[in-house]
Amino acid sequence: MIFTRIVDLTMELKTGTPVFPGDPSPIILTITTIREHGYYGNLVQLSEHTGTHVDSPAHFIEGALTIDKVPLEKFMGRGVVVDATGLSPRALITREFLEEALYGKKVGRGCVLLIMTGYDVRAGTPDWFNHPGLDESGAQYLVELGVNAVGIDAPSIDHPPFPGHFILLSNGIVIYENLTNLKEIVNKQFQFYGFPLKIQNGSASPVRAVAILEE
Repeated sequence: MIFTRIVDLTMELKTGTPVFPGDPSPIILTITTIREHGYYGNLVQLSEHTGTHVDSPAHFIEGALTIDKVPLEKFMGRGVVVDATGLSPRALITREFLEEALYGKKVGRGCVLLIMTGYDVRAGTPDWFNHPGLDESGAQYLVELGVNAVGIDAPSIDHPPFPGHFILLSNGIVIYENLTNLKEIVNKQFQFYGFPLKIQNGSASPVRAVAILEE
């Protein structure tokens, strides 16, 4: 018998959730209560890139698709986790590293590649930004594989001057950042889903990212 299990890969959104330098800190403010108004509700104020989110091509590529225009099939696919926890701080995730890590895993068109660095547990600390990141060769390799999306459990897929962002997004590959709990799905077979809000002309959107495992 096959049992389906859902693993939540999403960072909690709350007032003060850690953000990338320069982004505004999110605010979640209660505006109605059951006691006073008869119903409960909150005002949510945040950047599109807060918490677990997905970048559209328009985030770095002028005139490219905004988040509301990206085909929905880009936000899902057979998932594969690459374990990069053994890399040193700010190490480059190269083509050579990915070729070795993905050997025999049949990663190709329509897949979603998730990079596990372990830096999700360091969110809000100075060390959070010392995570490994894609270099130009690694990003180009993922383009050649034809994946739908690439994700990471860190605040960015790369470091300045952002080669991963430019290469992936210019080829229509969306980018997930601030994933979490990837240790729960490493070496597992799963389907990934991370649909964005339909934000008009959005550069990105927070998502509820999940992995659906059959065990």
